[in-house]
Amino acid sequence: MRLITLLLKILFPACCAIVVFGLITWQLRRLDAYIPYALAPWLTFVGAALMAAGATLTFVCFALFAEGGMLTPRSGRLDPNVLVRSGPYRYVRNPMALGALTVLAGWGLAQRSVTIVLFALCMAALMHVFVLYVEEPKLERRFGQSYRAYKSRVHRWIP
Repeated sequence: MRLITLLLKILFPACCAIVVFGLITWQLRRLDAYIPYALAPWLTFVGAALMAAGATLTFVCFALFAEGGMLTPRSGRLDPNVLVRSGPYRYVRNPMALGALTVLAGWGLAQRSVTIVLFALCMAALMHVFVLYVEEPKLERRFGQSYRAYKSRVHRWIP
């Protein structure tokens, strides 16, 4: 039963994100007709590889949070009560977001859609602003010196 609960906590948010971003990108793809630039066919394979890598990274991060009981019990939202420093978090501070953005960029390449790739870049910029002005200050308030020390050792996006 614990395994089923763990899988639901991991898969449900991922499925919701896939549906929402799938609908957005489906609509954005229509704008490709107005862009006089086409992506090369070989980028389809690069996109598929990026999607697989990004999805794996994101699911590993969700699993770390869920397995450690770090999901808020009532809502299932990611709201850690302990600082995660293991797994991919040893190399970058935001591997879950990095994985999701990699999936989105990979989807754009796999679809050979300039608008989806541009959307992924916009989402990356928005995520950076969110992390900088919302998430990091919240984590500093919650974990204090422990988070500041972690921040000084581990880069935000690039290992």
